[in-house]
Amino acid sequence: MIATPPPASDDVEPPEALIPPPGFTTWTGPALPVLVPEAFARWDPGQQRGYLAQRTICAAEGRTLAYAYDCVRSATDRFATEHDRHRDPWDAAATMIGASMALSRHGASRLVTTAVELTERLPRTAALLATGWIGILAAHTIAEETALVADHLMPELDRRISDGLAPTRRRTHPPRLGPLRKMLIKTVAACDPLGADARARQARRDQDVELVPLRDDRAIISATLTAEDALEIADRIEALARTASADDPRPLGQLRAAGLLALSRGWACLPDPQGEHPADPEARSAARRVIIHAYDDGTPDNRGITLAGYGPITRHTAEELQRDARRRVNALSELADPDTAAARRHTPSEALARFCRGRDGTCVFPGCQTSAEKSDLDHIVPFDHDHPDQGGHTTCDDLGTLCRFHHRLKTDGVWAYYRETDGSYVWIHGPHHPDRDPATRITTFPTGPFAGHAAPRHPEASRLQREAAEAGETGSGSAESRRRPHLRHRRDVERRNLRAQARLWRQAPQTGPVSPPTPSTPLSDEEPPF
Repeated sequence: MIATPPPASDDVEPPEALIPPPGFTTWTGPALPVLVPEAFARWDPGQQRGYLAQRTICAAEGRTLAYAYDCVRSATDRFATEHDRHRDPWDAAATMIGASMALSRHGASRLVTTAVELTERLPRTAALLATGWIGILAAHTIAEETALVADHLMPELDRRISDGLAPTRRRTHPPRLGPLRKMLIKTVAACDPLGADARARQARRDQDVELVPLRDDRAIISATLTAEDALEIADRIEALARTASADDPRPLGQLRAAGLLALSRGWACLPDPQGEHPADPEARSAARRVIIHAYDDGTPDNRGITLAGYGPITRHTAEELQRDARRRVNALSELADPDTAAARRHTPSEALARFCRGRDGTCVFPGCQTSAEKSDLDHIVPFDHDHPDQGGHTTCDDLGTLCRFHHRLKTDGVWAYYRETDGSYVWIHGPHHPDRDPATRITTFPTGPFAGHAAPRHPEASRLQREAAEAGETGSGSAESRRRPHLRHRRDVERRNLRAQARLWRQAPQTGPVSPPTPSTPLSDEEPPF
């Protein structure tokens, strides 16, 4: 049964009228039809409201998927010409979504991929999202679990998945993500046993280590490893932890953390509670060959310290680090001076790079949360390698922090931006934007510890950047500057390679590991855009 949300119950007071803040107004959204059970009319009003709220949220999330696919189609149509076909429609669509919905790069790219997968390869399952039966997290899960299944197997797989999810008299709620993922693994393996084996082998290559900041000056080191490697490391850490003396005050969890630190330093014993080697006082300084950079915004009593790659820390941790810290001071006027020799070199100095990353905090594209430490420094007005005196200076006034993904889109002329005199960044459609609208203005603000010093020292730079951006002169615009395979084509190549690998493994099961065939198209996403 499909129903539209009924009016609120008489015994519920209507909410107070929303008073929009300056710069906002109110707008009535469209009513969304959703699926409800036939017994819905016999439920109590509270149960009805809760059920409808959940189904309406899911249906609205279906609208975001439809919007994402519209962005892909718009970009595909725009880039179908001979001049523009080197530009990736999926990349452009992701930036359109990120700018309009303030999504991170990963979130916008994930939405694009899911929209294409469900719309083109899983239409029956997509209908369950459109009617509010499943939500966007379930859609992402389905798209990711079926992404590498060959196209000719998808109609049967779509039928099985939709039948396994569809509402019935007994199934009045969709499955949670855990049971859903288990059902998908079994269904995909039943429809595509050959590919399931290949995907399991390929998954062993998807290993990584990631740092996730937590509160109270802590962080999580997350490692994705093969099962045997993970067990080996865990066993070594456990063995080190159990070498602690009986009077060691640290609990077992802290001893395991100390064991991991010992492994990273190449020690065969646990560090003491202060982090020092128990037998060699000089071992710590010899082992710690990494440099930890910190920003000090000038707040008294060490309360304005931010660690690069982590974030703000408390006074307690700042004073601990202060013992071994060396302070460096650079004059902002020198970093912004366009008349120095350093301003006429393309590569910024370390001091300039540190300031710009400490000012911006993250990539400055709308919604992007990529850390500035993992981003490029972009010349807002392109650096003129032939005539460095004529503009695109390497100064803090002319540099912005962009992740590699958004850097490419700016270089390709899909987006353009400039800095205002207050230090904010204004993004506009570039000459190659699929839906170019000269009136578009999206403003972002620096979020780093030096954001209070973001205003350009030379306001004239802002005017020149704005003129160049509005004239479409901040990107290269060259179709020859980039020869990267599109995301859609890379996914197709990956599917073909997987099936080729699976056939080789099936044909020679006793000959030991078989090297996978070399991809016919490079899959790397790391080459710079300039």
